Amino acid sequence: MQSKEELEVWYDGNDPWGYETNPDDAYRKQRLLSFIPGTYKRALDIGCGEGWITKDLPADEIHGIELSDKAASRFPDNVKQVSQPEGTYDLVVCTGSLYRQYDHQQMIHWINQSASKDIIIAGIKDWLVTLPWKEQKTETFPYREFEQKLTHYVPLTS
Repeated sequence: MQSKEELEVWYDGNDPWGYETNPDDAYRKQRLLSFIPGTYKRALDIGCGEGWITKDLPADEIHGIELSDKAASRFPDNVKQVSQPEGTYDLVVCTGSLYRQYDHQQMIHWINQSASKDIIIAGIKDWLVTLPWKEQKTETFPYREFEQKLTHYVPLTS
């Protein structure tokens, strides 16, 4: 599993993933944001890096969980850093993080604990772990040299 120390080294410089300059990422972000089925009072983004997608989530209040302190220090002003969910959220998003090399079990626990309405999961299709929620809608599209999968879930209690 990737450690916090490895992530801190990764985030020594701004935008280590190249999100700001890669047209595939601009397209992925546009697809993800248009895939979200509404607007929300509260949103949580788990594993949100520097908040590149997080800042544009359609919510009045946005929280972000990020293991790397360096990445979180660059959150946009409209994103509040939290170390774990604070109550419930009507939108929970997790992009590019529900993979085996990350603490996906902790992330799934947080989503189970905090999601009250919609869960949006995005990631490289072949890397995503199996997820327990009720699937509502899925789409896939080319992303860099991979296939990106977007899925809208609802919590098991819905």
